[in-house]
Amino acid sequence: MKFFITAFIVITFCTTQKGEAQVSYKDSTAIKFFQRTNGWVASDGALSIPLSDGSSLWLMGDSHINDYDTVTNTLPCLFQVRNAALHQPANDWNWHDTKTLIGNGPGIKSYLKNNTDDKYFCWPGMGIQLKDTIYVYCASLKNTDAGGAFGFAGAGDDYWAKIKFPEMTVVGYTNLDFNGIGFGAGFITDDKNEFVYAFGQRFGKADSAKVWGDTAHNLFGWGGTDLYTARFHVNDPYNWYFWDGANWNTDIATAKPVAKEPYVAFHVVKVKDKFVLTSTALSVGCDQGRQIFTAVSKNATGPFSKPKLVYTIDDTLQGHYPFFYTPALHPEFINNKKEILLTYCINGYDKCVEGCIKGRMNPDHYRPKAVRVPIKMIFEE
Repeated sequence: MKFFITAFIVITFCTTQKGEAQVSYKDSTAIKFFQRTNGWVASDGALSIPLSDGSSLWLMGDSHINDYDTVTNTLPCLFQVRNAALHQPANDWNWHDTKTLIGNGPGIKSYLKNNTDDKYFCWPGMGIQLKDTIYVYCASLKNTDAGGAFGFAGAGDDYWAKIKFPEMTVVGYTNLDFNGIGFGAGFITDDKNEFVYAFGQRFGKADSAKVWGDTAHNLFGWGGTDLYTARFHVNDPYNWYFWDGANWNTDIATAKPVAKEPYVAFHVVKVKDKFVLTSTALSVGCDQGRQIFTAVSKNATGPFSKPKLVYTIDDTLQGHYPFFYTPALHPEFINNKKEILLTYCINGYDKCVEGCIKGRMNPDHYRPKAVRVPIKMIFEE
C-alpha cells in the first residue's frame, strides 16, 4: 500500500479587517520533501538553520538511513543513528537534491557524536552559523536500563557541536554547563549590537518528573516549562550572559524566566521584528493534546503575549491521533503569500493502534509534518 498526503485546509482561526479568512493548512510540497526513499528516510527533529549561501541545514533526531523497502513501502521499527542532518539547497524542495549527513563511526554513525561509546549520544537542538562555523546545541544523553520510549537520561553537560561551512564536516565539540537549563530552543542574531540571543528551557512542575520520568520532564517540558534568555557576542560563542530579570549577568544562578506555563516544548524564532515563541498542548501519547500555539514579544527578554492557537493537528489512524511534539517555525521559508512554514513531529499511534507489525512500520508515522501559517494570524490580537 502506498501512502499519499495532499494539501488541504484544516481550520479557520480568524479573519483580516477586510474579512478574508486566515487559515493554516498542510503544505504538500514540504511534506513530500520528507517522504524520501533513500538516505535519510524518517525521524523526528526537523529543526532548521538558515545558512549564508541560502541553503538550510535540517537537524534530525533518531533517524532511519537507507532502510526503506520499496516493495512494501515500510521501514524496520528501529532506527540506525541517534541524529542526522539534511543539507537542502536554496529554494529547492526536490528531496533528491538534498544531501544526507551522517558520521563514519566507529559504531553508530550519527552525524554529531562526541563519544565512541554508543551508550552516549546527542539529540540536536537549534543552532546558528557564525562566519565559517555552524554551532549546534547538543543535548547530552545516554541509554538507560528502563527501555521503551523513555529509556534514556541526561549524561552531563550539554555541548556545542561545531561544523565547518561550507564543507559541512564536524570539526569539534565544546562543553556547556548551564545549571540544568537546555539552551537549544532558539538562536537569534542581533546584527545591530552584534549579539546572539539564545533561548533555553528549565521545567516548572517537579511532579511531572514523577509521572513521566526525569528525562521526559527535563527534555520536553511535560508538566510545565520556564523559558530563559541568554546572549553572547557574535565573535565569542563561549562566554554567555544570562537575563536576571533586569540586567545581563555572567552568573547563570541569577537567571530568571522570561515566560512560564502553560507553555510546553518551546521554540523561538524572529519573524519580522518580533520574537515568536511556539509551543504545544501536552502530548505524551496517542489521543492527547493536539494544539500548537504561538506567542509574541517585542523583546528577547519578554514579556510574551498569551498563547494563540494557530493549528490543530489532523493526522489520524483508525480514528486515533498520534503522539506529537517539537513544533518549529522556519522564518527562512516564508512564501509569497506571507505564510510561514511550521513543522511538527509525530511518533506513531501506539497504545491506540499497533504501529510495529512483524518488525515493520509505516514511515509516515515517524516523519515530520509541514503546515503553512499566515503571518497575520500570528500577529493579530
